[in-house]
Amino acid sequence: MKKGAEELFPEEIYDPCLSGGLWIEGTRNRSVIKAYPKDVGAFQDLLRRSGIMIYKIRIVKEKDRDYIGLTKRYFRPIKIEDVVVAAPWNRRRGNKKAIIIEPGMAFGTGRHESTRIMIKLMKGVDINGKEVIDLGCGSAILSLYAALKGAKRVVAVDNDEDAIASAKKNASLNDIANIRFARAGLEDVKSRYDVVLANLDIRTFSGHAQHIVKRLKRGGCLIISGILGRDARRAISLFPSLTLEREERKNSWRGFVLKRQAKAEVKVEQ
Repeated sequence: MKKGAEELFPEEIYDPCLSGGLWIEGTRNRSVIKAYPKDVGAFQDLLRRSGIMIYKIRIVKEKDRDYIGLTKRYFRPIKIEDVVVAAPWNRRRGNKKAIIIEPGMAFGTGRHESTRIMIKLMKGVDINGKEVIDLGCGSAILSLYAALKGAKRVVAVDNDEDAIASAKKNASLNDIANIRFARAGLEDVKSRYDVVLANLDIRTFSGHAQHIVKRLKRGGCLIISGILGRDARRAISLFPSLTLEREERKNSWRGFVLKRQAKAEVKVEQ
């Protein structure tokens, strides 16, 4: 399977593997999914209907394995810009520039290109003392990075119960207390923020772009990714009232910083 395609899997792909597990092993150009579903035939049908390009499906009968050991083997610390993302068993005490993420079902371990793009874009934005919202927070990796960068308050929103549970656990692992969590849809968010983070997909942006813009204070920044190169122009066109400040790309993925202009000053000559 093409590398990165696993991040596009619909949620129902994971459900048949909840009891047995699902593992992702990355190579240079491809990702190998090792799954242990209850019903192998039904799982194959799900894969074919997912729309993801699958190069090969191979069924192998294995002996019992140490799955905790496997997890520890494949989740090594990685450096993204000015921060290290590590699992709890790789924690180094005293490292203030580290984010601890418990690998689990929620999106956001730092290994996907769109997450890396978001962190690179966030690094160049002044977040210190600002109010930030992370729409579709997943594991809360972006919320945690915003907190590390000095955000005054962070709100992490996701409509998935497992994602919120994972996000709360990760905040606890990092001893970060200024993140508030909400299980809600994008349309349920009402307040305005200095910085809006949205690592989503083109379909979600298409359906919620105007609502996302309304979550920005004047002079605020919208940082987005989860967009394939072929959808880049379309994504930007969804936000006509915002000014494109910066673009980043990594392989097939794109990300952007868009700014809402501050209220124009009106000068009256006497």
